[in-house]
Amino acid sequence: GVEAACVPRPDLILTFEHFDPVDTALDPDREHAFTVELLDSDLTLTVPATRSLLDVLHETGIDVPCDCGEGLCGTCEIEVEAGGIDHRDRVLTRAERAEGRRMMACCSRAAGDRLKVRL
Repeated sequence: GVEAACVPRPDLILTFEHFDPVDTALDPDREHAFTVELLDSDLTLTVPATRSLLDVLHETGIDVPCDCGEGLCGTCEIEVEAGGIDHRDRVLTRAERAEGRRMMACCSRAAGDRLKVRL
């Protein structure tokens, strides 16, 4: 489709409107649990392979806004201080992803075992 055709063009920032929900279900056979340290709240949480970071934050009472829950809007963007990020959003550019300083809590995950975030 159009999105695939734009992959070789990192100089472009295109916005797409999706009319069908994206499947955000996590497959526990393909995911791993990770730990997230909330530096501002002095909390450490475990995010299971079957849950999103955003879900775990909300269950803990950490208020992170979210409009789409699919990585399309950028509302749930959080600041990352340390740890590799498995970016799954459609908001950040390649350059922003390479910086490793921001992630969308609704869909992106830790690439390794631990993240440190500003919350």
